[in-house]
Amino acid sequence: SHGGMLSICAPAAVAKESAVPLAVGLGTCCAKGEPSVQQVLAGLKAGYRLIDSASHYENEEAVASAVEQAEIPRGDIKLVTKVWFDDMGDRAETAIRESLARLRSDYVDLLLVHFPGSIDAVQSPAANRRRREQTWRALESAHKSGAARAIGVANYTRRHLRELLGYCEVPPAINQIEIHPYFQQVDLVDYCLSKKVQPMAFSALAHGELRLLENTVLQVISRAHNVTAAQVVLRWHIQRGIPPVVFSASTARLRENRNVSGFTLSEAE
Repeated sequence: SHGGMLSICAPAAVAKESAVPLAVGLGTCCAKGEPSVQQVLAGLKAGYRLIDSASHYENEEAVASAVEQAEIPRGDIKLVTKVWFDDMGDRAETAIRESLARLRSDYVDLLLVHFPGSIDAVQSPAANRRRREQTWRALESAHKSGAARAIGVANYTRRHLRELLGYCEVPPAINQIEIHPYFQQVDLVDYCLSKKVQPMAFSALAHGELRLLENTVLQVISRAHNVTAAQVVLRWHIQRGIPPVVFSASTARLRENRNVSGFTLSEAE
């Protein structure tokens, strides 16, 4: 297995006090308004404690309402939000304040740069680099003031991380990237771990059109453990030391996706 990282029994080489728990987090990307309130509320009731939001999802107010209605102490919940690329650079500090206002909280547990910039066709690579650095300074300042307990990035490649590690005062705690069995990102995961950046997985069950959960290997493994294919994939993430974030609008599926501690995948699986 490449660099030992597909050896799922190897403990992840990350800092002891991780910014996020090694557990399945609640994705919120696909709902807004009242459906989002209900989805997050159902997630909190099912035991999820990490809520992954973003200004771009246009549901931060809905997340705030769900957290208030759930009557769970704020300190027990990990709130994540992200700075969208339209807000990078000059607008980053304002955008962070606006996110906190929408979340009705004086801090987030994790604040991420959502993308390493707009596509180069729209913005020159040099301008993107400047905006990345300026945005990171805004995150560092939010971290220093206590407005962000931890800061990190999303969708960063090795090149972007190398660049960031070259100028940051506070290194990124997290790189939230697309990871699933059809897109394992082994090299990027290895690189993150070698730099003490915790990888976090979005699209952890892949996009619907990839039909990952119908995969015959997953079907065989899930039957062997008497669990669902989704539970097998989420358990695989956890055993690799990667916290996955999953969206579901179904309360039954939310419960099922969170319940991945009752079995262990073998090395071969």
